[in-house]
Amino acid sequence: MVRIVLTADRAVFTDYNATDALGFGLCLPYRLVPDFVEYKILAPPIPAGESGRALYAPYALSKIEASLLANGFSREDVVITPPEHIRRVIDRDTEVVALHVLDPQGLAPVSWTLRTLSGGGATCTQYEFERLIAEVLRLKDKYGFKLVVGGPGAWQLRGLLDKFGIDVLLEGEGELTFPLIVKKLLNNEEVPRVVHGDPVPISKIPIISTPSRNGLVQVTRGCPRRCKFCNPTMWAFRSIPLNDILAEVELNLRAGSKQVCFVTEDVMLYGSHGLKFNEDAIKKLFASVKLLASKYGVKSPIGFSHVTPSSALALKDMVKYITEVCGYSEYNPCFPQAGLESGSPRLVAKYFNGKPYPWKARDWPWIIIESSKLLNEHHWYPCYTYIIGFPDADPGDYVRTAELLEELHYMGFKGWTFPLLLIPMGGSMLDGKVKHTTLEGLPEEAIDAILVGSVHSVRFTKYIYRKIISNVKSPLAYTVISRSIKLALEAMENWIYLIKKDPEAITRDFPKVNIRSVRSIIPIALRSAVCSYGKLMRKVTRSL
Repeated sequence: MVRIVLTADRAVFTDYNATDALGFGLCLPYRLVPDFVEYKILAPPIPAGESGRALYAPYALSKIEASLLANGFSREDVVITPPEHIRRVIDRDTEVVALHVLDPQGLAPVSWTLRTLSGGGATCTQYEFERLIAEVLRLKDKYGFKLVVGGPGAWQLRGLLDKFGIDVLLEGEGELTFPLIVKKLLNNEEVPRVVHGDPVPISKIPIISTPSRNGLVQVTRGCPRRCKFCNPTMWAFRSIPLNDILAEVELNLRAGSKQVCFVTEDVMLYGSHGLKFNEDAIKKLFASVKLLASKYGVKSPIGFSHVTPSSALALKDMVKYITEVCGYSEYNPCFPQAGLESGSPRLVAKYFNGKPYPWKARDWPWIIIESSKLLNEHHWYPCYTYIIGFPDADPGDYVRTAELLEELHYMGFKGWTFPLLLIPMGGSMLDGKVKHTTLEGLPEEAIDAILVGSVHSVRFTKYIYRKIISNVKSPLAYTVISRSIKLALEAMENWIYLIKKDPEAITRDFPKVNIRSVRSIIPIALRSAVCSYGKLMRKVTRSL
Protein backbone atom coordinates (compact mmCIF):
# COMPACT_ATOMS: atom_id res chain seq x y z
CA MET A 1 0.00 0.00 0.00
CA VAL A 2 1.66 3.22 -1.20
CA ARG A 3 0.61 6.05 1.09
CA ILE A 4 3.11 8.73 -0.06
CA VAL A 5 4.03 9.43 -3.69
CA LEU A 6 6.98 11.63 -4.60
CA THR A 7 7.40 13.00 -8.10
CA ALA A 8 8.35 16.04 -10.21
CA ASP A 9 7.56 17.39 -13.64
CA ARG A 10 9.33 16.14 -16.78
CA ALA A 11 11.73 19.12 -16.90
CA VAL A 12 13.10 17.92 -13.54
CA PHE A 13 12.49 14.17 -13.62
CA THR A 14 14.94 13.27 -16.40
CA ASP A 15 18.65 12.59 -16.81
CA TYR A 16 19.07 15.06 -19.70
CA ASN A 17 20.59 12.30 -21.84
CA ALA A 18 23.37 11.90 -19.22
CA THR A 19 24.41 15.51 -19.91
CA ASP A 20 23.12 17.95 -17.28
CA ALA A 21 24.04 20.97 -19.42
CA LEU A 22 21.22 20.06 -21.83
CA GLY A 23 18.78 20.95 -19.09
CA PHE A 24 19.36 24.63 -19.77
CA GLY A 25 17.54 24.14 -23.08
CA LEU A 26 14.36 23.61 -21.07
CA CYS A 27 14.62 27.18 -19.81
CA LEU A 28 13.63 28.42 -23.27
CA PRO A 29 10.04 29.29 -24.15
CA TYR A 30 8.42 26.00 -25.12
CA ARG A 31 7.31 27.49 -28.45
CA LEU A 32 11.02 27.46 -29.41
CA VAL A 33 11.61 23.81 -28.49
CA PRO A 34 10.12 21.19 -30.83
CA ASP A 35 8.36 18.30 -29.12
CA PHE A 36 10.81 15.66 -30.27
CA VAL A 37 13.78 17.78 -29.16
CA GLU A 38 12.34 18.22 -25.67
CA TYR A 39 11.18 14.67 -25.03
CA LYS A 40 13.85 12.71 -26.91
CA ILE A 41 16.92 14.91 -26.55
CA LEU A 42 16.66 17.40 -23.67
CA ALA A 43 14.39 15.50 -21.29
CA PRO A 44 14.08 11.78 -22.07
CA PRO A 45 12.03 9.82 -19.53
CA ILE A 46 13.60 8.04 -16.57
CA PRO A 47 12.70 4.33 -16.51
CA ALA A 48 10.54 2.78 -13.81
CA GLY A 49 10.02 -0.76 -12.62
CA GLU A 50 6.80 -2.73 -12.86
CA SER A 51 5.53 -1.09 -9.69
CA GLY A 52 6.15 2.38 -11.11
CA ARG A 53 9.12 3.01 -8.81
CA ALA A 54 11.84 5.05 -10.54
CA LEU A 55 15.13 3.21 -11.08
CA TYR A 56 16.92 6.46 -10.25
CA ALA A 57 15.68 9.92 -9.40
CA PRO A 58 16.46 13.62 -9.05
CA TYR A 59 18.78 13.91 -6.06
CA ALA A 60 16.41 16.06 -3.99
CA LEU A 61 13.62 13.48 -4.25
CA SER A 62 16.03 10.76 -3.17
CA LYS A 63 16.89 12.87 -0.12
CA ILE A 64 13.23 13.46 0.76
CA GLU A 65 12.50 9.75 0.44
CA ALA A 66 15.47 9.04 2.73
CA SER A 67 14.14 11.51 5.30
CA LEU A 68 10.81 9.67 5.41
CA LEU A 69 12.54 6.31 5.81
CA ALA A 70 14.65 7.77 8.63
CA ASN A 71 11.45 8.89 10.37
CA GLY A 72 9.74 5.54 10.61
CA PHE A 73 8.07 5.11 7.24
CA SER A 74 8.73 1.88 5.36
CA ARG A 75 9.83 1.58 1.77
CA GLU A 76 6.40 0.13 0.99
CA ASP A 77 4.82 3.36 2.27
CA VAL A 78 6.78 5.61 -0.10
CA VAL A 79 7.47 5.56 -3.81
CA ILE A 80 9.36 7.92 -6.10
CA THR A 81 7.77 7.75 -9.52
CA PRO A 82 8.36 9.57 -12.84
CA PRO A 83 5.48 11.83 -13.90
CA GLU A 84 4.54 9.46 -16.74
CA HIS A 85 3.70 6.76 -14.18
CA ILE A 86 1.61 8.62 -11.61
CA ARG A 87 -1.64 7.04 -12.80
CA ARG A 88 -0.13 3.59 -12.16
CA VAL A 89 1.00 4.53 -8.65
CA ILE A 90 -1.64 6.89 -7.22
CA ASP A 91 -4.83 5.18 -6.09
CA ARG A 92 -7.35 5.12 -3.24
CA ASP A 93 -4.59 4.19 -0.74
CA THR A 94 -2.57 7.33 -1.55
CA GLU A 95 -2.80 9.93 1.21
CA VAL A 96 -0.04 12.40 0.32
CA VAL A 97 1.46 13.39 -3.02
CA ALA A 98 4.55 15.60 -2.92
CA LEU A 99 6.01 17.48 -5.87
CA HIS A 100 9.58 18.73 -6.09
CA VAL A 101 9.81 21.97 -8.10
CA LEU A 102 12.78 23.86 -9.55
CA ASP A 103 11.23 26.44 -11.85
CA PRO A 104 7.45 25.98 -11.93
CA GLN A 105 6.62 29.43 -13.34
CA GLY A 106 9.73 30.11 -15.43
CA LEU A 107 10.96 32.83 -13.05
CA ALA A 108 14.42 31.45 -12.22
CA PRO A 109 17.42 33.47 -13.49
CA VAL A 110 18.21 31.46 -16.65
CA SER A 111 14.56 30.98 -17.61
CA TRP A 112 13.63 34.60 -17.01
CA THR A 113 16.61 35.79 -19.05
CA LEU A 114 16.01 33.45 -21.99
CA ARG A 115 12.28 34.13 -22.17
CA THR A 116 12.85 37.90 -21.97
CA LEU A 117 15.58 37.94 -24.62
CA SER A 118 13.61 35.69 -26.97
CA GLY A 119 10.30 37.51 -26.94
CA GLY A 120 8.48 35.98 -23.98
CA GLY A 121 6.16 33.05 -23.48
CA ALA A 122 5.92 30.16 -21.02
CA THR A 123 9.16 28.23 -20.65
CA CYS A 124 9.40 24.46 -20.96
CA THR A 125 9.86 24.33 -17.20
CA GLN A 126 6.58 26.18 -16.61
CA TYR A 127 4.78 24.20 -19.31
CA GLU A 128 5.84 20.88 -17.80
CA PHE A 129 4.92 21.87 -14.25
CA GLU A 130 1.46 23.02 -15.28
CA ARG A 131 0.98 19.91 -17.40
CA LEU A 132 1.82 17.71 -14.42
CA ILE A 133 -0.23 19.70 -11.90
CA ALA A 134 -3.30 19.41 -14.13
CA GLU A 135 -2.99 15.62 -14.11
CA VAL A 136 -2.31 15.56 -10.35
CA LEU A 137 -5.43 17.64 -9.67
CA ARG A 138 -7.57 15.23 -11.72
CA LEU A 139 -6.29 12.40 -9.55
CA LYS A 140 -6.73 14.48 -6.40
CA ASP A 141 -10.39 15.08 -7.24
CA LYS A 142 -10.78 11.32 -7.64
CA TYR A 143 -8.86 10.10 -4.57
CA GLY A 144 -8.79 13.06 -2.17
CA PHE A 145 -5.10 12.99 -1.15
CA LYS A 146 -3.21 16.01 0.18
CA LEU A 147 -0.79 17.84 -2.13
CA VAL A 148 2.52 19.15 -0.78
CA VAL A 149 4.92 21.13 -2.98
CA GLY A 150 8.50 22.07 -2.11
CA GLY A 151 11.94 22.62 -3.56
CA PRO A 152 14.14 25.51 -4.74
CA GLY A 153 11.33 26.86 -6.93
CA ALA A 154 8.62 26.83 -4.26
CA TRP A 155 8.83 30.62 -3.88
CA GLN A 156 7.46 31.01 -7.41
CA LEU A 157 4.14 29.55 -6.27
CA ARG A 158 3.41 32.05 -3.50
CA GLY A 159 -0.13 33.32 -3.97
CA LEU A 160 -0.97 30.46 -6.37
CA LEU A 161 -1.84 27.75 -3.87
CA ASP A 162 -5.56 27.78 -4.60
CA LYS A 163 -5.01 27.91 -8.36
CA PHE A 164 -2.89 24.76 -8.28
CA GLY A 165 -4.72 22.96 -5.46
CA ILE A 166 -1.70 23.00 -3.16
CA ASP A 167 -2.47 22.11 0.45
CA VAL A 168 1.01 22.86 1.83
CA LEU A 169 3.86 24.84 0.27
CA LEU A 170 7.23 24.05 1.85
CA GLU A 171 10.03 26.60 1.43
CA GLY A 172 13.55 25.92 2.64
CA GLU A 173 15.16 22.66 3.68
CA GLY A 174 12.97 19.59 3.88
CA GLU A 175 14.65 16.66 5.62
CA LEU A 176 13.45 17.66 9.10
CA THR A 177 10.21 19.45 8.31
CA PHE A 178 8.69 17.37 5.51
CA PRO A 179 8.29 14.16 7.55
CA LEU A 180 6.56 16.20 10.29
CA ILE A 181 4.16 17.67 7.72
CA VAL A 182 3.37 14.21 6.36
CA LYS A 183 2.71 12.76 9.82
CA LYS A 184 0.33 15.60 10.65
CA LEU A 185 -1.51 15.22 7.36
CA LEU A 186 -1.85 11.47 7.89
CA ASN A 187 -3.28 12.15 11.36
CA ASN A 188 -5.68 14.76 9.95
CA GLU A 189 -3.98 17.49 11.99
CA GLU A 190 -3.99 21.08 10.80
CA VAL A 191 -0.90 22.25 8.88
CA PRO A 192 -0.25 25.86 7.77
CA ARG A 193 -0.60 26.46 4.03
CA VAL A 194 2.96 27.81 3.88
CA VAL A 195 5.70 26.21 5.98
CA HIS A 196 9.35 27.23 6.23
CA GLY A 197 11.66 24.26 6.61
CA ASP A 198 14.14 24.22 9.49
CA PRO A 199 17.90 24.04 8.83
CA VAL A 200 19.09 20.45 9.00
CA PRO A 201 22.07 19.53 11.21
CA ILE A 202 24.72 17.42 9.53
CA SER A 203 23.80 14.42 11.67
CA LYS A 204 20.19 14.60 10.45
CA ILE A 205 20.90 14.72 6.70
CA PRO A 206 20.07 11.14 5.64
CA ILE A 207 21.90 8.99 3.09
CA ILE A 208 19.86 8.31 -0.04
CA SER A 209 18.53 4.83 -0.82
CA THR A 210 17.32 5.50 -4.38
CA PRO A 211 20.22 6.20 -6.77
CA SER A 212 20.45 9.76 -8.06
CA ARG A 213 20.47 10.67 -11.73
CA ASN A 214 23.86 11.23 -13.36
CA GLY A 215 25.73 10.31 -10.19
CA LEU A 216 24.92 13.52 -8.32
CA VAL A 217 26.01 13.68 -4.68
CA GLN A 218 25.87 16.76 -2.46
CA VAL A 219 29.17 17.62 -0.73
CA THR A 220 28.34 21.05 0.72
CA ARG A 221 25.11 22.85 1.55
CA GLY A 222 24.68 26.60 1.83
CA CYS A 223 27.33 29.26 1.27
CA PRO A 224 29.16 31.67 3.60
CA ARG A 225 29.81 34.45 1.05
CA ARG A 226 26.51 36.33 1.59
CA CYS A 227 25.82 37.56 -1.95
CA LYS A 228 22.61 39.59 -1.77
CA PHE A 229 21.01 38.21 -4.93
CA CYS A 230 21.45 34.50 -4.07
CA ASN A 231 19.37 32.25 -1.79
CA PRO A 232 21.77 29.34 -0.94
CA THR A 233 23.87 31.85 0.99
CA MET A 234 20.95 32.32 3.39
CA TRP A 235 21.33 28.71 4.49
CA ALA A 236 23.90 27.75 7.11
CA PHE A 237 27.06 26.45 5.46
CA ARG A 238 27.82 22.76 6.04
CA SER A 239 30.16 20.16 4.57
CA ILE A 240 28.75 16.64 4.29
CA PRO A 241 30.89 14.04 6.12
CA LEU A 242 33.17 12.11 3.77
CA ASN A 243 31.78 8.72 4.82
CA ASP A 244 28.26 9.83 3.90
CA ILE A 245 29.47 11.07 0.52
CA LEU A 246 31.25 7.78 -0.16
CA ALA A 247 28.13 5.81 0.79
CA GLU A 248 26.02 7.74 -1.73
CA VAL A 249 28.67 7.55 -4.43
CA GLU A 250 28.88 3.77 -3.97
CA LEU A 251 25.10 3.43 -4.09
CA ASN A 252 25.07 5.17 -7.46
CA LEU A 253 28.00 3.16 -8.79
CA ARG A 254 26.42 -0.13 -7.76
CA ALA A 255 23.28 0.93 -9.63
CA GLY A 256 25.37 1.31 -12.79
CA SER A 257 26.14 5.02 -12.85
CA LYS A 258 29.19 5.90 -14.93
CA GLN A 259 29.46 9.41 -13.53
CA VAL A 260 30.22 11.11 -10.23
CA CYS A 261 29.31 14.77 -9.85
CA PHE A 262 29.55 16.85 -6.68
CA VAL A 263 26.72 19.26 -5.90
CA THR A 264 28.18 22.34 -4.19
CA GLU A 265 28.14 26.12 -4.29
CA ASP A 266 31.97 26.08 -4.30
CA VAL A 267 33.95 22.86 -4.34
CA MET A 268 36.95 24.68 -2.84
CA LEU A 269 34.99 25.31 0.36
CA TYR A 270 34.60 21.63 1.19
CA GLY A 271 35.62 21.07 4.81
CA SER A 272 36.16 24.79 5.42
CA HIS A 273 35.17 26.77 8.49
CA GLY A 274 33.36 29.71 6.99
CA LEU A 275 35.82 31.08 4.44
CA LYS A 276 38.87 29.45 6.05
CA PHE A 277 39.95 26.85 3.51
CA ASN A 278 40.74 23.23 4.36
CA GLU A 279 43.08 21.79 1.74
CA ASP A 280 43.42 18.42 3.46
CA ALA A 281 39.66 17.90 3.36
CA ILE A 282 39.53 18.71 -0.35
CA LYS A 283 42.37 16.27 -1.08
CA LYS A 284 40.71 13.48 0.90
CA LEU A 285 37.40 14.10 -0.84
CA PHE A 286 38.73 13.79 -4.38
CA ALA A 287 41.27 11.05 -3.66
CA SER A 288 38.76 8.87 -1.81
CA VAL A 289 35.99 9.23 -4.38
CA LYS A 290 38.39 8.67 -7.26
CA LEU A 291 39.66 5.46 -5.66
CA LEU A 292 36.11 4.24 -5.07
CA ALA A 293 35.02 5.05 -8.63
CA SER A 294 38.03 3.23 -10.07
CA LYS A 295 37.00 0.07 -8.19
CA TYR A 296 33.77 0.11 -10.21
CA GLY A 297 35.58 0.72 -13.47
CA VAL A 298 34.42 4.32 -13.82
CA LYS A 299 37.10 6.20 -15.73
CA SER A 300 35.32 9.49 -16.44
CA PRO A 301 36.59 12.41 -14.33
CA ILE A 302 34.73 13.53 -11.24
CA GLY A 303 32.60 16.57 -11.99
CA PHE A 304 31.36 19.33 -9.73
CA SER A 305 28.71 21.99 -10.15
CA HIS A 306 30.31 25.24 -8.96
CA VAL A 307 33.57 26.93 -8.09
CA THR A 308 34.33 30.52 -7.06
CA PRO A 309 37.16 32.27 -8.98
CA SER A 310 38.72 33.72 -5.83
CA SER A 311 38.77 30.31 -4.11
CA ALA A 312 40.49 28.73 -7.09
CA LEU A 313 43.06 31.52 -7.26
CA ALA A 314 43.77 31.25 -3.53
CA LEU A 315 44.19 27.48 -3.83
CA LYS A 316 46.27 27.14 -6.98
CA ASP A 317 47.84 23.91 -5.75
CA MET A 318 44.37 22.44 -5.23
CA VAL A 319 43.38 23.25 -8.80
CA LYS A 320 46.46 21.40 -9.98
CA TYR A 321 45.86 18.51 -7.57
CA ILE A 322 42.22 18.03 -8.57
CA THR A 323 43.19 18.11 -12.24
CA GLU A 324 45.82 15.43 -11.74
CA VAL A 325 43.59 13.18 -9.61
CA CYS A 326 40.60 13.48 -11.93
CA GLY A 327 42.57 13.37 -15.16
CA TYR A 328 41.20 16.53 -16.72
CA SER A 329 42.74 17.21 -20.11
CA GLU A 330 42.17 19.01 -23.37
CA TYR A 331 40.06 16.04 -24.44
CA ASN A 332 38.28 15.63 -21.09
CA PRO A 333 37.85 19.06 -19.46
CA CYS A 334 35.52 20.02 -16.63
CA PHE A 335 32.77 22.63 -16.89
CA PRO A 336 31.91 24.19 -13.51
CA GLN A 337 29.61 27.17 -13.11
CA ALA A 338 31.06 30.34 -11.58
CA GLY A 339 29.68 33.78 -10.79
CA LEU A 340 31.46 36.67 -12.48
CA GLU A 341 28.45 38.89 -11.66
CA SER A 342 29.94 42.28 -12.65
CA GLY A 343 33.14 43.99 -13.72
CA SER A 344 32.40 46.99 -11.52
CA PRO A 345 34.19 47.01 -8.12
CA ARG A 346 31.50 49.41 -6.87
CA LEU A 347 28.78 46.83 -7.45
CA VAL A 348 31.00 44.07 -6.07
CA ALA A 349 31.36 45.98 -2.79
CA LYS A 350 27.62 46.60 -2.54
CA TYR A 351 26.09 43.29 -3.62
CA PHE A 352 28.68 40.51 -3.26
CA ASN A 353 31.51 41.77 -1.12
CA GLY A 354 32.28 38.29 0.24
CA LYS A 355 32.94 36.75 -3.16
CA PRO A 356 36.44 38.23 -3.71
CA TYR A 357 37.74 36.90 -0.35
CA PRO A 358 40.61 36.62 0.54
CA TRP A 359 41.01 39.73 -1.64
CA LYS A 360 38.98 42.97 -1.76
CA ALA A 361 36.19 44.19 -4.01
CA ARG A 362 38.61 46.46 -5.88
CA ASP A 363 40.60 43.35 -6.91
CA TRP A 364 37.66 41.57 -8.55
CA PRO A 365 38.52 42.25 -12.23
CA TRP A 366 42.10 41.09 -11.58
CA ILE A 367 40.79 37.98 -9.77
CA ILE A 368 38.63 37.07 -12.76
CA ILE A 369 41.46 37.44 -15.27
CA GLU A 370 44.08 35.60 -13.22
CA SER A 371 41.77 32.79 -12.09
CA SER A 372 40.60 32.33 -15.69
CA LYS A 373 44.18 31.82 -16.80
CA LEU A 374 44.72 29.34 -13.98
CA LEU A 375 41.53 27.38 -14.66
CA ASN A 376 42.11 27.19 -18.40
CA GLU A 377 45.69 26.06 -17.88
CA HIS A 378 44.30 23.06 -16.00
CA HIS A 379 41.44 22.41 -18.44
CA TRP A 380 38.68 23.89 -16.31
CA TYR A 381 36.33 25.69 -18.72
CA PRO A 382 33.84 27.55 -16.50
CA CYS A 383 30.49 29.03 -17.36
CA TYR A 384 30.69 32.58 -16.02
CA THR A 385 27.35 34.19 -15.33
CA TYR A 386 27.08 37.95 -14.95
CA ILE A 387 24.14 40.06 -13.84
CA ILE A 388 22.30 42.77 -15.73
CA GLY A 389 19.93 44.89 -13.68
CA PHE A 390 21.47 45.64 -10.29
CA PRO A 391 19.09 48.31 -8.90
CA ASP A 392 21.54 51.21 -9.03
CA ALA A 393 23.81 50.07 -11.86
CA ASP A 394 24.79 52.96 -14.13
CA PRO A 395 26.21 52.99 -17.67
CA GLY A 396 29.76 53.09 -16.31
CA ASP A 397 29.19 49.85 -14.40
CA TYR A 398 28.06 48.11 -17.58
CA VAL A 399 31.02 49.50 -19.51
CA ARG A 400 33.38 48.02 -16.92
CA THR A 401 31.60 44.66 -17.21
CA ALA A 402 31.83 44.73 -21.01
CA GLU A 403 35.51 45.67 -20.84
CA LEU A 404 36.22 42.73 -18.52
CA LEU A 405 34.36 40.37 -20.85
CA GLU A 406 36.27 41.71 -23.84
CA GLU A 407 39.57 41.20 -22.02
CA LEU A 408 38.60 37.59 -21.37
CA HIS A 409 37.71 37.13 -25.01
CA TYR A 410 40.91 38.60 -26.42
CA MET A 411 43.12 36.62 -24.06
CA GLY A 412 41.55 33.43 -25.48
CA PHE A 413 39.44 32.48 -22.46
CA LYS A 414 37.92 29.01 -22.79
CA GLY A 415 34.52 29.09 -21.16
CA TRP A 416 31.14 30.77 -21.41
CA THR A 417 30.12 34.29 -20.45
CA PHE A 418 26.38 34.19 -19.92
CA PRO A 419 24.25 37.24 -18.97
CA LEU A 420 21.49 36.87 -16.40
CA LEU A 421 18.80 39.46 -15.76
CA LEU A 422 18.55 40.19 -12.04
CA ILE A 423 15.57 38.63 -10.29
CA PRO A 424 14.49 38.80 -6.62
CA MET A 425 15.13 35.12 -5.97
CA GLY A 426 12.96 33.72 -3.19
CA GLY A 427 14.79 33.59 0.11
CA SER A 428 17.55 35.97 -0.99
CA MET A 429 18.26 39.37 0.58
CA LEU A 430 16.61 41.01 -2.44
CA ASP A 431 13.44 38.93 -2.11
CA GLY A 432 10.48 41.32 -2.23
CA LYS A 433 12.69 44.40 -2.61
CA VAL A 434 13.16 44.55 -6.38
CA LYS A 435 11.24 43.41 -9.44
CA HIS A 436 12.31 41.04 -12.18
CA THR A 437 14.55 42.96 -14.59
CA THR A 438 13.21 43.57 -18.09
CA LEU A 439 14.85 45.15 -21.12
CA GLU A 440 12.68 48.21 -20.74
CA GLY A 441 14.69 51.08 -19.32
CA LEU A 442 18.07 49.38 -19.56
CA PRO A 443 20.77 51.71 -20.92
CA GLU A 444 22.45 51.00 -24.24
CA GLU A 445 25.59 49.99 -22.35
CA ALA A 446 23.67 47.16 -20.64
CA ILE A 447 22.56 45.78 -24.01
CA ASP A 448 26.18 46.04 -25.21
CA ALA A 449 27.32 44.01 -22.18
CA ILE A 450 24.70 41.35 -22.95
CA LEU A 451 25.91 41.10 -26.56
CA VAL A 452 29.62 41.00 -25.73
CA GLY A 453 29.14 37.99 -23.48
CA SER A 454 26.76 36.31 -25.91
CA VAL A 455 29.17 36.61 -28.85
CA HIS A 456 31.94 34.97 -26.86
CA SER A 457 29.65 32.16 -25.67
CA VAL A 458 28.55 31.32 -29.21
CA ARG A 459 32.15 31.11 -30.39
CA PHE A 460 33.22 28.94 -27.49
CA THR A 461 30.22 26.63 -27.88
CA LYS A 462 31.21 26.00 -31.50
CA TYR A 463 34.62 24.96 -30.25
CA ILE A 464 33.55 22.76 -27.35
CA TYR A 465 30.07 21.31 -27.86
CA ARG A 466 31.23 17.90 -29.12
CA LYS A 467 33.10 17.33 -25.86
CA ILE A 468 30.07 18.39 -23.82
CA ILE A 469 27.80 15.80 -25.41
CA SER A 470 30.38 13.02 -25.39
CA ASN A 471 28.39 11.22 -22.63
CA VAL A 472 25.41 10.69 -24.94
CA LYS A 473 25.39 6.95 -25.56
CA SER A 474 23.07 6.58 -28.54
CA PRO A 475 24.73 7.40 -31.91
CA LEU A 476 21.38 8.57 -33.25
CA ALA A 477 20.77 10.82 -30.26
CA TYR A 478 24.32 12.19 -30.55
CA THR A 479 23.75 13.04 -34.20
CA VAL A 480 20.42 14.71 -33.54
CA ILE A 481 21.79 16.66 -30.56
CA SER A 482 24.83 17.76 -32.55
CA ARG A 483 22.67 19.00 -35.41
CA SER A 484 20.26 20.71 -33.01
CA ILE A 485 23.13 22.57 -31.35
CA LYS A 486 24.38 23.76 -34.73
CA LEU A 487 20.93 25.09 -35.59
CA ALA A 488 20.65 26.74 -32.17
CA LEU A 489 24.02 28.44 -32.67
CA GLU A 490 22.92 29.71 -36.07
CA ALA A 491 19.76 31.07 -34.46
CA MET A 492 21.84 32.71 -31.71
CA GLU A 493 24.10 34.39 -34.26
CA ASN A 494 21.03 35.70 -36.10
CA TRP A 495 19.61 36.93 -32.79
CA ILE A 496 22.82 38.84 -32.02
CA TYR A 497 22.82 40.38 -35.48
CA LEU A 498 19.18 41.45 -35.21
CA ILE A 499 19.59 42.96 -31.74
CA LYS A 500 22.55 44.99 -32.90
CA LYS A 501 20.62 46.20 -35.92
CA ASP A 502 17.14 46.57 -34.39
CA PRO A 503 16.67 45.99 -30.62
CA GLU A 504 12.89 46.39 -30.92
CA ALA A 505 12.79 43.10 -32.85
CA ILE A 506 12.70 41.28 -29.48
CA THR A 507 9.22 42.54 -28.68
CA ARG A 508 8.00 43.07 -32.25
CA ASP A 509 9.11 39.96 -34.17
CA PHE A 510 10.47 37.32 -31.80
CA PRO A 511 7.13 36.48 -30.09
CA LYS A 512 5.77 35.33 -33.47
CA VAL A 513 8.28 32.50 -33.81
CA ASN A 514 6.85 29.08 -32.96
CA ILE A 515 8.64 25.86 -33.90
CA ARG A 516 6.99 23.59 -31.32
CA SER A 517 5.27 21.37 -33.85
CA VAL A 518 6.76 19.38 -36.73
CA ARG A 519 4.43 21.20 -39.15
CA SER A 520 6.00 24.52 -38.23
CA ILE A 521 9.53 23.13 -38.54
CA ILE A 522 9.18 21.94 -42.14
CA PRO A 523 9.31 25.43 -43.74
CA ILE A 524 12.28 26.33 -41.54
CA ALA A 525 14.08 23.12 -42.49
CA LEU A 526 13.40 23.73 -46.19
CA ARG A 527 14.73 27.29 -45.96
CA SER A 528 17.80 26.00 -44.12
CA ALA A 529 18.37 23.35 -46.81
CA VAL A 530 17.98 25.89 -49.61
CA CYS A 531 20.34 28.28 -47.83
CA SER A 532 22.93 25.52 -47.33
CA TYR A 533 22.61 24.49 -50.98
CA GLY A 534 23.07 28.09 -52.07
CA LYS A 535 26.22 28.44 -49.95
CA LEU A 536 27.59 25.22 -51.43
CA MET A 537 26.93 26.33 -55.00
CA ARG A 538 28.61 29.68 -54.36
CA LYS A 539 31.70 27.86 -53.05
CA VAL A 540 31.73 25.57 -56.11
CA THR A 541 31.35 28.53 -58.45
CA ARG A 542 34.24 30.38 -56.81
CA SER A 543 36.46 27.31 -57.14
CA LEU A 544 35.88 26.96 -60.88
